[in-house]
Amino acid sequence: MLSQLVAYTQQKGLGAEPGFTTKEIRWLAGVSADGRFTELIPLDQSKTAPDLSQPEMIGMPGALRAMGYEAEQAAHFLADTCAVVFGLAERDAQGMVKKPQEHAKNLQKQATFRLLMELAAKDIPLLQPIAQALADPAQLQAFLQKLEAQAQKKGTEKLKPTDKITFFVQNRCVLDFPDWHDWWRRFRAQAFARPEASGAMPSFATGELVTPASTHPKVTKLGGSAFGHALVTYDKEAFESYSLSQGENAAVEEQAANAYRAGLDALLEQAETLGEMKVVVWYDQEIPEEDDFFRELFAPSSQAEELQALERARTVLQAFRTGQAPPNLRNARFFAAAMSPASGRVMLRDWQMGRLEDFIDAVAAWFSDLTIVRRDGGSLASPPGLNRLFQSLQRPKTPEQNLDDYLKPIKQLQTPLWRAALNPRLPIPYAAVAKIMETHTAEVMTGGFTEALKAQKPDAAALGRIYARMGLLKAYHNRKGGYRMSAELDLSHPSPAYHCGRLMCILAQIQEAASDSEINAGVIQRYYGAASSTPSLVLGRLTRLSQHHLAKMAKDAPGLAYWFNTQLAEVWKALGKNLPRTLSLEEQSLFALGYYQQMAASRKKSDSEKESA
Repeated sequence: MLSQLVAYTQQKGLGAEPGFTTKEIRWLAGVSADGRFTELIPLDQSKTAPDLSQPEMIGMPGALRAMGYEAEQAAHFLADTCAVVFGLAERDAQGMVKKPQEHAKNLQKQATFRLLMELAAKDIPLLQPIAQALADPAQLQAFLQKLEAQAQKKGTEKLKPTDKITFFVQNRCVLDFPDWHDWWRRFRAQAFARPEASGAMPSFATGELVTPASTHPKVTKLGGSAFGHALVTYDKEAFESYSLSQGENAAVEEQAANAYRAGLDALLEQAETLGEMKVVVWYDQEIPEEDDFFRELFAPSSQAEELQALERARTVLQAFRTGQAPPNLRNARFFAAAMSPASGRVMLRDWQMGRLEDFIDAVAAWFSDLTIVRRDGGSLASPPGLNRLFQSLQRPKTPEQNLDDYLKPIKQLQTPLWRAALNPRLPIPYAAVAKIMETHTAEVMTGGFTEALKAQKPDAAALGRIYARMGLLKAYHNRKGGYRMSAELDLSHPSPAYHCGRLMCILAQIQEAASDSEINAGVIQRYYGAASSTPSLVLGRLTRLSQHHLAKMAKDAPGLAYWFNTQLAEVWKALGKNLPRTLSLEEQSLFALGYYQQMAASRKKSDSEKESA
């Protein structure tokens, strides 16, 4: 993985030089040529800025004192928070500083920040007006008042003490000038001179004999912490062996360590979310946008595009298999990683690699397995994005719920679902079926399921959850092997449980059509749960009641009664003579599919057969 991240960094031409990184700069402090602070300018852009690793930051005060300067706290060079550069404090409603000790440390950091600017300004004329303005207490106080006024604003205009700020000189952001690069390289080499290595070691990233970096830079785009997360760590005695210390336990040279961090951060900025994980996919060469199906797995923008993605994937696969695809694409490979933050470390939850053709084949198979008929029976529903599918396993999140608490019951399923999406030979987790059945049965018995299917004005979110659940149940049974289910009603399905669900649907329709039935309202809510677990007890009783309703219906609407009798005969032919006494959880999922697909088929026929009857 490290090797492929380094190759990706080189392929994309990402800057990965040690001592430099990309930072989100929120504000610019304008500085005039004569050393005065002018305006405060909002920026909110990523900029290449000087950077130090955590051990270097820890060692900075000692390094500066060794050079003959006073320093109590470390600070970044050229770009830091408003709290450090200008001493902006977070205040309460009464105007008092909220965290006095932290504010005192920030003032010590401010002194170090100013010292670095003074040292650099001796060699860099560009920085001299900035150093002059920072050394003027009156200028600092006046600009601090501007920051405090901006901090009182609401919404996106609000300034926070933790926002990063740098300077605007000569009509440009100072970070965009290369003038300071060489000075920073020299200062870093002098202040943090590396000791001579005892010996070269094979690099985990490049395979070459290298001097291992003692520490690795942290990944900053994973979220969850402003301090970043370490992908390679070794700060516990249990991680050290053979008298090796720190980076010697996972030898990676400093250049490669910065390269893999730069590549991973760039990928994480474009990552997709699955539960609490970030998922990234990249390729060993540039591929056409139309051949990159990673986004399709998560967020197709419309039904037409989702269904089009399946057909497009099949077309691309046909080109691969008939030799029409360019040779470079036939040889292309993909790399996929799923990760999440964990106490300052990157928890790598999954790592997969393979041919581009295999990846596209997996996407096509995934969409095909999830495809299910819409509620009206007239077309196929859009396969859901992966995160939407994952969250549909349970009831929708309420506004009061914390996201972590909401995901806790299902988070163990996020990695197996991701793996199944990338490998058509892997099964859908049984635990996912159990969770769907728990949620589905509860919604049926509270009326939410029926209400969503019958609503005149469709609730897209509610229907999307139903389609996702039914599609995943279908995918589960298809990936078990043996009989493959179709997206629509299957009259020849071999499972009695499936046809029990069909029977329940038709019996419910008969009850609803009988306007004077004493159980007309809520028949599904009252009987579905029991019928799906003990069909012989419940469906036998409902069948006897239906005969009474059909006999009466034959007088008032003989055509409709005939249609219902035809449907019943069709189901009983598939069921045989006896209803199952009990159904397992897997069989209950087939019951749910039979019920849903029968309902969709009945609606499709209702416009023709039932109306003409």
